[in-house]
Amino acid sequence: MEGIIYQYDNIKTINLNEYDLIVKSINSDYDSFANLMKLHKRHLYQMAYIHTRDKDMALDIIQETTIVAFKNIKSLKEPLAFKKWITRILVNITISELKKRKKVIHIDNYDVINNDDIFINNKSINIDEKLDLYNAVDLLKNNYKTIIIMKYFNDLTIKEIGYTLNLSENTVKTNLKRAKEALFKILKEGYLND
Repeated sequence: MEGIIYQYDNIKTINLNEYDLIVKSINSDYDSFANLMKLHKRHLYQMAYIHTRDKDMALDIIQETTIVAFKNIKSLKEPLAFKKWITRILVNITISELKKRKKVIHIDNYDVINNDDIFINNKSINIDEKLDLYNAVDLLKNNYKTIIIMKYFNDLTIKEIGYTLNLSENTVKTNLKRAKEALFKILKEGYLND
């Protein structure tokens, strides 16, 4: 039965085992919740690390996300929306932590980025251009940065981003357009250190 796939709102698919873990977690089963978090740890770490560029801070954010999620898991109305729900908690905590620490984010480690080939307008870019692009993303406002990361680093669709961030598709499209314009401006006007 583990191969059975559930689909929610044409966005999310999960297997029966994950669904069972979510339901048990909602019913206060700590072991199921721990196993559920293990299933999502890579995704959560990538999201936190891409925002912070700090391994320790990313781990702290995941720890805080885990605590908040466990305390509030009973408020999860739709088990199939768990990934959206946990991602939203993580993004909110990340933004809050960045504001608290007033941290300037610099890219100094790329081990989390597994995609070695980046294409812009079907043109491959070299490593220096890639580093400039990552640094430019770091300079974006948090809401634009989050959408760029979700779209281009995590390969989410406009619909999935809207669903995860509780935004309309039009708002996501508008913010994505503005984020790309801001990136272009940063790259064109040379805000990056040479």
